[in-house]
Amino acid sequence: MSPPTKEFYKLLMEGKIIHGGNPVLKWMAGNVVVEKDDAENIKPTKKKSVEKIDGIVAAVMALDRCVRNAGDTGSVYDERGILFL
Repeated sequence: MSPPTKEFYKLLMEGKIIHGGNPVLKWMAGNVVVEKDDAENIKPTKKKSVEKIDGIVAAVMALDRCVRNAGDTGSVYDERGILFL
């Protein structure tokens, strides 16, 4: 979680993370604390609050997938379509 959390923080400080005033995401952001270990790795935790931080963690994880798949132009859905159960 450290590299995507660092990237999320960088984008946040640059004003590039826009949540459109979503009150739930704003509430969750207020519950997040970033914890650092001795190796300078960071991760979001809820040490400050027992309330939810899931939206922030999901945003960090989504950013990680975007960074890892940067430049990929294809999608599995282009090849096989959507499967229905």
